[in-house]
Formats: sequence, structure tokens, C-alpha cells
Amino acid sequence: MLNNKHITMFDKMKGYLPYLGALLLFIVLSFVYFSPVLEGKKLPQLDNTHAKAMSKELKDYEEQTGEKAMWTNSMFGGMPAYQIKGDSSKNIFSYLNKATRLGLPYETVAIVFLYMLGFYLLLLSMKVDHWLSVIGAIAFAFGSYNLIIIIAGHITKTYAIALMAPVVAGVLFAYNRNRFIGGVITAVALGMEIAYNHVQITYYLAFMVGFIVISRLIYAIKEKAVKPFAQTTGILVIAAMLAVLPNITNLWTTYEYGKYSIRGASELSSKEGQKEHSGLDVDYAFGWSYGTHETLTLLIPNVVGGESAALASSEEAMKQVDPRLKEYVGQSSQYWGGRIFTSGPVYAGALICFLFFIGAFYYKGKERWWLIGITVFSIILAWGKHFPGFNYFMFYNFPLYNKFRTVEMALVLASMAMPVLGFLGLKTLLDKPEVLKKDSKWFAIAFALTGGMSLILALIPTSFYSFLSPMEAEQIGGMIRQGGENAQMYQLLEDNLIAARQVLLTSDAWRSFVFILLGSASIWFYTQGKLQKRYLMWGLALIVFIDLWGVSKRYLNNDDFVTKSRERQELAQSNADKAILKDKDLYYRVFPIYRDPFKDGFTPYWHKSVGGFHGAKLRRYQDVADHYLMNDWQELMRTLQTAQTPGELEEVMEDMPVLNMMNTKYIIFNPGASPIFNPSYMGNAWFVKSIKEVANPDEEIAALGTTNLKTTAVVENSFIDKVQGYSVDSIMGQIQLSTYAPDQLIFEAETPQEQLAVFSDIYYDKGWKAYIDGEEAEIIRANYLLRGVMIPAGRHDIEFRFEPKSFSTGQLLATISSIIILLLIIAAAFVSRKKKQINIKK
Repeated sequence: MLNNKHITMFDKMKGYLPYLGALLLFIVLSFVYFSPVLEGKKLPQLDNTHAKAMSKELKDYEEQTGEKAMWTNSMFGGMPAYQIKGDSSKNIFSYLNKATRLGLPYETVAIVFLYMLGFYLLLLSMKVDHWLSVIGAIAFAFGSYNLIIIIAGHITKTYAIALMAPVVAGVLFAYNRNRFIGGVITAVALGMEIAYNHVQITYYLAFMVGFIVISRLIYAIKEKAVKPFAQTTGILVIAAMLAVLPNITNLWTTYEYGKYSIRGASELSSKEGQKEHSGLDVDYAFGWSYGTHETLTLLIPNVVGGESAALASSEEAMKQVDPRLKEYVGQSSQYWGGRIFTSGPVYAGALICFLFFIGAFYYKGKERWWLIGITVFSIILAWGKHFPGFNYFMFYNFPLYNKFRTVEMALVLASMAMPVLGFLGLKTLLDKPEVLKKDSKWFAIAFALTGGMSLILALIPTSFYSFLSPMEAEQIGGMIRQGGENAQMYQLLEDNLIAARQVLLTSDAWRSFVFILLGSASIWFYTQGKLQKRYLMWGLALIVFIDLWGVSKRYLNNDDFVTKSRERQELAQSNADKAILKDKDLYYRVFPIYRDPFKDGFTPYWHKSVGGFHGAKLRRYQDVADHYLMNDWQELMRTLQTAQTPGELEEVMEDMPVLNMMNTKYIIFNPGASPIFNPSYMGNAWFVKSIKEVANPDEEIAALGTTNLKTTAVVENSFIDKVQGYSVDSIMGQIQLSTYAPDQLIFEAETPQEQLAVFSDIYYDKGWKAYIDGEEAEIIRANYLLRGVMIPAGRHDIEFRFEPKSFSTGQLLATISSIIILLLIIAAAFVSRKKKQINIKK
């Protein structure tokens, strides 16, 4: 009897062994790819380093007090912390995300593991063979873009991408098999995806789900099954709502803040010829548009050179260069596409591209058209400004589309859809080899579109590409057209540059051709009964692995890792930092001018910076930076180069009212030298003698440059009723900061008369409240972006507290909905187990 029990348990476990084997394989592959982590090394991920710097004040505050602040003053004069270090403690999905990472290294290994796991589950849900699903998972995970964004430090983006596949699996499960269980899977997977807080990826995922729903609606109409479609879609809508609710704190506060950030509408008048809209600047949004000629990187990685690395780093390319020109050519970039620079191409895999067309031609299931549609759609979106008719229409008319930038990111949809359709097509040929025997022309067409294209580009690349960037073509071409004794030299330079870059393309074109030839031949021989399935599977796995692993290793490899001590040096204190930190004043700001202060993700680690690095800074702060602070930066740099005495620099700083009203006490011009003290900084708060009323934001921002901000506050007429007629004969009394926390400031004031105080902190009425001796007081906006409060005569404590209602209400809703989600998971597990028991009995 005991033996029978043991046999039964073994039989039960035996059914799970392939899945456990797949999980183990995914973990092993992830560790092998990132093997330096086993030596304690780290990746120097720039964006992740910036994130650490931006969140340091918040992290330190939490460690010291146990409380989470929702505002930070470490950059741009102060901004909400929702998109820097939010509070997800009431969100069940944050805990589920942590659990699914299995304790693997967060910034490397866990990402690739989840890439593979999520895609594997998607293919399994589509009834793709187990080992075929494993190969598909590897193909998706090691697509070049998925690895490139890891070294860039786009960590939340990677996890959001990893969870796209499980969300689609849940949606398809609901339509194809069980709407309740599918709905629960969708709710959980989508909730986990949203919890990683990369709204742009979630937005693109919504496009993919939209294509699925539209496709199913068309089928429902054709099959006269609209009612079941509507029921399932209704459940999925409820699932989406349930996914949102535990995430509501972050979503609500982000939506609320977004209207006041650079993602929202500007209050200033539009420039002449510029179309009014609510969102990012159109040139900024489309700055990273994928060139139409670059699209073939999906098939051949080095079509336009690969990455923005020096040609000198490619020995193969430099062999074609005249020795006299090697220095000049070697300094040029390998990449010659239309973007400013790139860390690498979006490469789907040569064989994957071939299989995609196999799926498009031979797979006849319901997933076919939406997979083709979303692939084409994502490519068009990624073209951005290079396909203006469609994309500008989307930018100005489609909801929320103009809130996002870096449109090349849309290719994450193609990177996911192409292997899905490819493996569905491969499954079709494996299950029914006779299909290919009956109609082989589509197989030949698929080969011609991929292998044939690769061969043509390998043989005659200059027939299709110039191998010069638009800027290079203009500059070098201009020199050649001018003629003269240097024309021949520039012609030779152009010829050698083209020859070097041509090598990069042709070598990769041959590479892709060979992989497609081997893969297609293997499939052909299998369908003709001349190759066993197990050998075919091993062969395809090997091709996919060698191809995608090899390309991804070009852009993220062991050489990119550094020791922990070297990683810490990126944020180490400079001499200027050390000198400034000796100042024990509670709160002042620093202006680093030795690099672009408004793209500076390092200074906020040690100081409260006038600048910073963030994709959603406050719109009004951006306005002030554009009108004044950028000019102040340039003027300071010029003065430092020409000034003969410290007095000259002090005179220049005195004539920078906006920089001074931001409480800018120190300027860093050289991190290795002592900082410059700014004697004109205006402190944390000051009383003013009078107000200057202005009619609108245009007048308000203009007045900052013509008003003595030390004695006069600029107030727009929408706030004027709070200070109507304000004027005092002379400024008397004092006001100073006594207590500092990121989300709480306490000032002590003593004044013999009622006076208007201006505070060098950002006005944001969606959370900041003022209290005078415990009684709430009105805050007005002064000087375009600062706070002003009328202080009555006498001694008073003025307290500012950041208490956003959206945050507190969101936390309550997140708690309640998290409990509901937990109950639904338990219910779904019970229903699934019950159904399985019934099937076993049958």
C-alpha cells in the first residue's frame, strides 16, 4: 500500500518535471549570461545610478524616521516623489513581484529569468509544445533590445516588458478556454505589470490587447457569437479594473501630477507656427525615431552600424581602411542612422524573422491577424517623425500618446509578437508537415523575404544604403562639391568610411543568411520525413541560442561589469561636495555648471540641486529653466573663463534674480576644486515690501527678469485677491527655517506688522498645505513657481506639510482591493483544482 502511494506521488511529480526543468534552465541561462555577478561584480547602469542619486534623500529619510516622504527637494527645487520612490506597501502586486523574482539579483539575473518565464507561459497557454515553448522563451529573452536596456539601467521597463506576455496569456485564456480563470490571470499579471511603474510600456501593451479584442470582435460577428464575446470582454474589463485598483495610489498621484509636469500643457502662449496641445514638445517626443531604413535591424543587426561606438573598435571594419586615414575613420561612429546616438539595434533574430513569415503564411488560427497587425503597427509607431502623416496624427489626436517620448520603444510590441507568430507557424508545420508538401510556395516566399534579402544585402549593399549619416553626407559632400585641392582627400575619406561600415553590414547579412538557410533547411527536411523531430528541435534551439546570445553579447557582456568599489566611485564625494557638506545650514541649493545641470543625475545624491535628471519635471520649472536658468548657466561659464577678480563674478551672480530666489548658495564649476559661494542667494524665505500684479503666465515669467525679487513679489491676478493692495513702508522682522524634512518645513517668524513672506520652495497645491500656529493658512503662488504666505504681526510658527489627498485615499483603496485580489486568487485556484479533479474522475 505504501509502495502504491509512493508510485502515485511520483507519477504526479513526474508530470511537473518538464516545467521544473524549464525553470531550472532559465535560471542557469540567466546566471551564465551574467556570470560576473557570481564574483560580486555589478553593472554600471547609468539610469539606475541616476535613480539612486535622485532617491537618496527619500531613502535616508525613511531609514532615519521609518516614514516615507512623497516629496523630495533634491532636484529641480523640489518635486513629488511618486515617480522617484513611491510607496507600494499597500499594493499586493508589489509583493507578488518580489516573490516571482525568487531572490535572484534584481538588476540582472531576475530580469532575464522573468523574460523567459513569462514568454514560456504565454506559448504554453497557446498550446505550443513544451520544448518549443522553451526555445521561444530563449528567443524572446535574448532579443537585443531586452538586454541593451538592462545595461542602460531601465530596470522598471525591463520588468514591465517581461510581464507583457503573461498579461496576453491571461486575455487569450479568457477568450479561448475559461473566462473566469483567464480573467483572474489577466488581473494578476496586469496588476504586477502596472506595479513596476513604467506607464509607457503599459500603454503599448494596451495597444496589443486592443488588437486582440478587435480581432475577436470580428470573429464573433462572423461566427454570430457576439454574446459570449461580450461576456468575456466584460470580465476582462473588470479584470483590468481590479489590476488598477491596488496600483491606484501611484496611478492617481502620477495622473494628478502629470497635468503640471512637462507631460502636461504649457500655460505660456505657443510659439508662432507651433500647434497647441497638452503634452510633450513634438520634437522632444520624436527625438528617438527609428529610421525607416533601420527597420531591417530586426533581421540584420548591423544594417546601420549597430551601436554608436568608434569604428576603431572593429578590427574587421578597419582592415578595409587606407592606413593614411585610419585615425580619421577610426574616430567615426559605427552607427550612421538618423538618431543622435544608439546603444544598439532592435534585433529580433534572423530565424525568428523567417518563422514570423512562416506563421503569417501557414498558421490559420485566430491569433494570426492581430499578431501581424500589431507588428506592423509598432514598426510604424517606431518610425515617428519619419512617417509623419500617421504619427503626427497620433501625437495630436490619440489620447495620452503625446505624454511619451522615445517612440522607438514601440518595437517592444514587434519583438514580442514576431516570435509568438513564428512559433505558432512552426507548430503548424511540425503538427501537419503535409501542409508544406501541398503548398510550398509560401515557404519559398518566406525564405526570399528574409534569407533572400540577407543575401542581396551581403552581395550588393551599396545599392540600398549610403552608409553615411545625414549630417556626414551634408558635411563631407559639401567639402567635395567645393572642389579644390582638398576635394580628393575628402572623397577618399568618404570612400573609406563607406567601405568600413559596409563590412559591418555584409558580415552580419551573411551571418543572418546562414542562420536562415540552416533553419529553413532543417524544417524542410523534417516535413519531407528526412529529419527526426528531436534533431530538428535541438538544431533550431542551437541556431536561436547562438544567434541571439551572440548579438546581445556585443552590447552587454562580461567586460561591462565592474567591482562594487568601482561602482561606488560614480557617486563618491568630490572635493567640492566635501567642502559644501561642511555647511550645516538646514537647507540650501547647489548649482553644478561643469556639466549640463538639467541633465545631471549625480549632484542630487549629495545635495539639493537647482538642476537634476527626470523625464517629468514640473512644467513651470522647465519654463523658468528655459527662460532664465539655462542662460545663467552659460553666463557663469563665460564669466569664469574671462573674470580677472572674484568681484566680477559676484556682480554677475547678483544680476541673476531667478537663480538667487532659488536659494542657490553654492556653484560647482570644478568638482575637484572648492565651490563658489554665492553672496546674493536669498535664503529659504524673505519678506517683501510690495507686489507686482500681472495678468497672465506670459507676463508673470517675463516680470521675473525686470523685478527686484528681494523686495517685490510677482503675483498673477488669479491670486491677487489674497494680497490685494499689499504694500508696506519698509521690511521689518525676520523669518528663518527651524525644522527640515522633505515633506515638512517649519519656519519661525517675528514681525511687527503683517507682511507677505516668499518661500524659495516650489508651489504645488495638490498636496502642500501651510499652517500658522496650527491654523491652516492660504498659500499663493509667487514669482511664477514659488510659495507666498501672509504672516500676521507677532511671533509665529509657519509649517508646510505635504499631504496629498490623492495619496491617502489611494492607499485606502489599494488596501481594500488587494484583499479582493487575494480572495480571487484563492477562488481561481480552488476552481482550477476542482475542475482538474472532475477531469481525473472522468
